[in-house]
Amino acid sequence: MLTEHGRELLAHPTGSLAAALRITDAVCTDWAPRAPVRLYMATGDEQAATANTEHCQDALLRNGVDAPAVDLGAVDYHGSRHLGSNVAATSAIVRWFGELRQR
Repeated sequence: MLTEHGRELLAHPTGSLAAALRITDAVCTDWAPRAPVRLYMATGDEQAATANTEHCQDALLRNGVDAPAVDLGAVDYHGSRHLGSNVAATSAIVRWFGELRQR
């Protein structure tokens, strides 16, 4: 997707890609979870726009869901902040689930 053609597909999606993007765009706007929610991000993620976290958090709040955002900071794994965020968030989520279980 990081080619000129890929960027064009994302800028002007059609067909199945457009349909899939509409679904993923609605995750935060059309969802009112009944369980605790947290959002995770890593500053400087080279693959995911961290502004998405704030937009999702705002959308959830409009639906009455207070979802705190956890900034994992500078977490690199094999030279990738994106992969590092996956590793760090997985660990953080497991710890958080353990905390919730203790309540």
